[in-house]
Amino acid sequence: MKILAAVDFTPRGTAAAQVAVDLARRIQGSVELVHVTGPRAADILAVAADAGVLDEGARADVDARLAAERDRLARGDVPVTVHVCDGENEPSILRRAQAVDADLIVVGSHGRSALRRFLFGSFGDDAVKVANRPILVLPPEVDRLGATEGAGRPLRLTVALDGRAGGGASIAFARELADRTPCDVTFLRLYWAPEEYLRLGLTGPRDLFEPDADVVADLDRQVRLSLGFFPGSGTTSIVVEPAWGDPATKIVDFARERGADLVIVGAESRHGVARIKHPAVAAKLAHASAGIPVVFTPAKEGSAPGKTVPAIHSVLAPTDLSPESNRAIAFAYSMVAAQSGIVELCYVHERALAAPAYVYERTEGKLSAEERARLEGRLRELIPRDAEERGITTHVTVVDGGRAGEAIVQASERLVVDAIVMASHGKGGALRAILGSVSHAVVERSRRPVVVIPSVDR
Repeated sequence: MKILAAVDFTPRGTAAAQVAVDLARRIQGSVELVHVTGPRAADILAVAADAGVLDEGARADVDARLAAERDRLARGDVPVTVHVCDGENEPSILRRAQAVDADLIVVGSHGRSALRRFLFGSFGDDAVKVANRPILVLPPEVDRLGATEGAGRPLRLTVALDGRAGGGASIAFARELADRTPCDVTFLRLYWAPEEYLRLGLTGPRDLFEPDADVVADLDRQVRLSLGFFPGSGTTSIVVEPAWGDPATKIVDFARERGADLVIVGAESRHGVARIKHPAVAAKLAHASAGIPVVFTPAKEGSAPGKTVPAIHSVLAPTDLSPESNRAIAFAYSMVAAQSGIVELCYVHERALAAPAYVYERTEGKLSAEERARLEGRLRELIPRDAEERGITTHVTVVDGGRAGEAIVQASERLVVDAIVMASHGKGGALRAILGSVSHAVVERSRRPVVVIPSVDR
């Protein structure tokens, strides 16, 4: 792994170089120390009488100081090189990282006040916004990596996830570290309770401030699927918790309680309604992470599509038990027949729910136990006779309450299916405008592929 450390000859720059070497030593990597001579210094020299002499003297001084820093840090097991750039800090550092194909950039945060950040800017802040590779921001209180207990123990990582694209890059970076050095990794999945209750169609009353068993089970499963096989000789754990207040503070407090050496988070990570109303969590983390270095991993844009054909192992087949709707069920079974899979037969009993449904419970129109059993029996009657012989497992679900389109999408989230197969009743024009279309609502809302079987009368 190639690590590029920005050095400005301040205590924070020195600390950034030291942490870069500490990390490189653990992962058998190399370090390049980069110093940028800014344009302001060049402008001052240009108006001086002895501009050429001063410029040569300034460059010689920079070279000497970089060489001294290299000699201080260089050990036989960590190759350290130096490089000098001319220009603006952020673009110069990022261009150099691109040129040498650095895997990580390390910068020191100077911890300026809000006013000074506004007036003078912050290299760490600006780099995080535009970097196209992981960048480690070192807070003022830290000058070594895991210095209190030495390098003998596993590296402790807290990887903060929120279900967005940046999480994949964070997992990939943690995976690379764990593949190179022993790491104890904790994946922290924060969630916004109302958002998850709505996504899963969970009804109340529920405690908004305590971890919800249904949400935890679903998100834990999602994280495990995204992790797959995780390498390394250390431990791996997943913690799912609701986030109230400032998510950045929650992440830092969690990492501090566990003695984390590094926090890893997506550079564009947002959480719940904060995705719309508040700045990125990453921007706050750059200033909230007192005592803990933070690695920001930008989501990779324009990635190539998968080279493997996605397999369909489970299918949700919703039906209103009408002949038109039941036509789609055979197609649902055909999608999993070749590799043996699961078909989730689903019926939605539409009725008005309380608002919000996860706080209040409304019993008007609720199915009795006998009515639910009767509907489940009708669903089982729709199972093809040869389904079991083909190795296809069938589950039946009756959803009691809500609008059909929304309830079907929520059921697909709870049941974690690979696709939805449903029939279109062929409503169009003015009739569709009046009655709406369940299939259209599902297609519009679903995060999963939806196969719509057209009506026979089209």
